[in-house]
Amino acid sequence: MKYFTAWQPTYLPGTYRTYANPSIGMLGLITAKSMNEDFTLLMEQQLLPALGMKSTYIDVPPDKMIDYAQGYSQQGTPVRMTQGVLSDEAYGMKTTAHDMIHFIRANINLAELDAPLQTAVIQTHTGYFKLGQMTQDLVWEQYSYPTSLKALLTGNSPAVAYKHLPVTEIKPPQPPRTDVLINKTGSTNGFGAYIAFVPEKQIGIVLLANKNYPNSERVTIAHQIITALDHERKSAQ
Repeated sequence: MKYFTAWQPTYLPGTYRTYANPSIGMLGLITAKSMNEDFTLLMEQQLLPALGMKSTYIDVPPDKMIDYAQGYSQQGTPVRMTQGVLSDEAYGMKTTAHDMIHFIRANINLAELDAPLQTAVIQTHTGYFKLGQMTQDLVWEQYSYPTSLKALLTGNSPAVAYKHLPVTEIKPPQPPRTDVLINKTGSTNGFGAYIAFVPEKQIGIVLLANKNYPNSERVTIAHQIITALDHERKSAQ
């Protein structure tokens, strides 16, 4: 909190995109404080059950540790996720492919959620800033569909992740669209993840790996699979 108290923006608000775990973590921290409750308790006792994600945890229960995949560093050393500042809020979730597919279904209106929760899920697709072909939503990143592999690779490149890049603010914010590909990568030292879906086509993919493979490999594989699924869907029609 001392860090945030002393922090000063390098650029005018709304002019540059800086991707950082503290900024994502602050969303969770502020939300929990506004509800006068602990973030982990809110997630594990309220939101995750409401979403129907029964095998997703921040703190893995002792009786589920046997199912917790072993992560490996780039050198092949066994590692686990390490705790850090705002790690629970920013990157501390442990989940399964089944639960993440269910989460995709919630994002494409195929899950049976309470109406307020379903509305909240879709509202996270609202677009706020443009960076090249990528539109920045609420943590999600989206592209007009069909989406080229080049656009996805650029949007998920190290430059976009680690550099301060100028953006164009969307005024008013862009309402949620269905004719888009929405995606997000995630990584720790021993694990790598990627999720992408196209609401209009009702297709999506989740990649979970116990090694931090490069984003380019994850994105390329996912793009090939989504393209094939879309082609198969069109052929079936």
